[in-house]
Amino acid sequence: MPELPEVETIVRMLAPHAAGKRIDAAELTLPRMLLGMPAREFAPALAGRAIERILRRGKYIVFELEGCALIIHLGMTGQLTWSPAEYAETPGFVRSITGLQRSKGVHPVDKHTHLILNLAGGERILFRDPRTFGKIFLVPGRAWPAHPRLSILGAEPLELKVKPFLKQAFPEDSARPVKALLLDQSFLAGVGNIYADEALFRSGIHPKTRSRDLRDGQRIALLEAVKAVLRKGIRNSGTSFSDYRKPDGSEGNNYERLKVYGRGGEPCRKCGSILSKSVVAQRGTVHCPECQPAPKRRK
Repeated sequence: MPELPEVETIVRMLAPHAAGKRIDAAELTLPRMLLGMPAREFAPALAGRAIERILRRGKYIVFELEGCALIIHLGMTGQLTWSPAEYAETPGFVRSITGLQRSKGVHPVDKHTHLILNLAGGERILFRDPRTFGKIFLVPGRAWPAHPRLSILGAEPLELKVKPFLKQAFPEDSARPVKALLLDQSFLAGVGNIYADEALFRSGIHPKTRSRDLRDGQRIALLEAVKAVLRKGIRNSGTSFSDYRKPDGSEGNNYERLKVYGRGGEPCRKCGSILSKSVVAQRGTVHCPECQPAPKRRK
């Protein structure tokens, strides 16, 4: 699933093209992806509205329009791409052995393209989602932060200061593994499996450590590690190892720079020990047994 760096990359690349443009027409081809309103009302509600700005909240992409906001969650395999007016099908768009098509540039509209925003001037924004776990919804006015799916989100980690993190954000009595806490979107918005593993490695914390057993120094180190790996991911335009693509259809560059995620059984790039694979919070997890020693429980 695209996480904070991937979604932030999409927003940063898409905004210069789309901000200020007007939506001439919208096409929704898979109504069940739309939440909170009848599908027949969706396209008329968007037609003629200008895109005032595009921003991110957690893993959600927010299009602030005249009079409302269009919210998109990419789900597991969502791709949000920009199709210029001078449209040409990219030869690199190929069908994989599993039958799914993967884009290597600006992709043609296919059966997996479930939302098309046709903009004045001929440009298009295409939302493509092969597994259809993505979500789309409209919020009136500027009330989108209060929407139930967004109001439950925790702090934005890149904006979080140490004192609020220690006093408010971190639950003192949580017996959950710290990996599970990092994946909780009501705790930190936007962190997922990739960057949780990377942050825990960077901070030297074992993923099964109980949250309440972490001392203040470890908590501060964890926050700084989360910020560092997220910023690194943004600098490298996100992590592409499956479906994630940037708005121009190209891949992010962060995958080959990961320290532990996806590298179970390989040597640690810091100490040379073999990285361990396990399941924590029902998610595949990789850590270094030397750099992230087994937790010691506090009494």
